[in-house]
Amino acid sequence: MTADSLKPLLHIEVCLAPHSTARYDFTRRHVQDFLLTTYPSVVVHTTLSKDDFQDVDFLRINVEWIRVCEVHGAQDQTEVQALSSIILSIHVFQLNEEEGVDEISEEENVVTSNHWILPAKGLHGLWESLIYDNNIQLNLLDYVYTSMLFGDNGVDPHIISVNRVALLHGPPGTGKTSLCRALAQKLAIRLADRYSHGKLIEINSHSLFSKFFSESGKLVMKMFQQIHEMLEDDDAFVCVLIDEVESLSAARKAALSGMEPSDAIRVVNALLTQLDQLRKRKNVLILTTSNITEAIDVAFIDRVDIKQFIPPPSHRARYAILSSCLTELIQKRIIEQPETPLVDYREIDLYTCPTGGMQGREESLQLWKVAGDCEGFSGRTLRKLPFLAHAFFVSSNTSTLRAYTQALSMAVQAEKSNRAMVGLGGDM
Repeated sequence: MTADSLKPLLHIEVCLAPHSTARYDFTRRHVQDFLLTTYPSVVVHTTLSKDDFQDVDFLRINVEWIRVCEVHGAQDQTEVQALSSIILSIHVFQLNEEEGVDEISEEENVVTSNHWILPAKGLHGLWESLIYDNNIQLNLLDYVYTSMLFGDNGVDPHIISVNRVALLHGPPGTGKTSLCRALAQKLAIRLADRYSHGKLIEINSHSLFSKFFSESGKLVMKMFQQIHEMLEDDDAFVCVLIDEVESLSAARKAALSGMEPSDAIRVVNALLTQLDQLRKRKNVLILTTSNITEAIDVAFIDRVDIKQFIPPPSHRARYAILSSCLTELIQKRIIEQPETPLVDYREIDLYTCPTGGMQGREESLQLWKVAGDCEGFSGRTLRKLPFLAHAFFVSSNTSTLRAYTQALSMAVQAEKSNRAMVGLGGDM
């Protein structure tokens, strides 16, 4: 074991410009030289723009931005990392400009799936916009890395079972589907040295139930046959997203609405058979989501490697979401540039604890209180509030941060009142 192998790993993501034809390995060397010669230390979760490397001709011409991401294996998880004590893992990629393309069933003229070529411009920034506690995102990355490590080293799947199937479950509006898409995008970036591109196949579960008796199982088989054909391309890493998987793998004893129980059993059997077939492939990941885990067939649950609960946003996560919204409005000049920026959510606990001080950070404290009032709100609802605040409680095109935060507080109270009127105790 070398000394370098004991050093923490710092992930750096480098986005090439759309017109660039630079080689990835050449770009990686330029970025590493630039960072090591320019910065004794870096702050994680920050982005370097063109202005930061304006004097380096190759980077200015070919690179859109450089993002300093997470550190893996560091005992001290400080935000500032000395480059002399870590190893740089630099991931170079280029965003695909195309949006997702719908696949339509010829027999029933319905959208059966949506196909993305990754990494996609349309999914850029999604990973960073999702805020969770307990390292949920990094745990999912580590799960994929470990499954690939075991596959690469030829670990016998009959001895140690790895199916490459993950289930994200929790209340509606907590970002399960978005997290699956973001994970697929992140993997396309992180695995760019190994796979030339990624693919995301989003299966419309409901479309796989045929109006014709006994046809649903065949539709499932046909869908997965297309996926098998995609997996023949060893240069592609394919993520398959089955949203609301309970509609495909409903308990055998339950009759799905408008369908014979025997047809539901055929769908379950077809799905389980295909999952067993896909485990032989190294370049695939099955991502599933569910709002109602009680409705999922036990045999399907048994094939899932990781069952990750996605909770409603915590107080700190709610602050982070609202803070990111207000920061966006500041950048777009809808909110005037404040003298003091909002406190980062990773540091907010230092200011709100009994020994902390918020002098000069009144807007951050006010936003923290607003986030506290949003108990039970989903991330989806939280991201609507800044718009509603401006629509109903801001009387001009632009506003100060303090006034906007006050408007946001009023929007929260209005949302609570509206929910009470329609009988919503929780969120939707």
